Amino acid sequence: MKLRRERENVFTLTLSAQELSGLIAAGRMAQEMMEHDPHAPQEARALLGRLLADFDAARDRLQRENGR
Repeated sequence: MKLRRERENVFTLTLSAQELSGLIAAGRMAQEMMEHDPHAPQEARALLGRLLADFDAARDRLQRENGR
């Protein structure tokens, strides 16, 4: 995994498919746990929800572009 800072608040992340799968799985598990935790911060829940939705949309676009 490589992480490079492009500029303030902008990073480039290069990782393998397995590493990406692990990160997304961890995010989905965290989201599931926060949905059942009344003390979980609403802002964190919303941010994680948007992040996972953005990932799903980007993955879908990539699959369409590759004819899958």
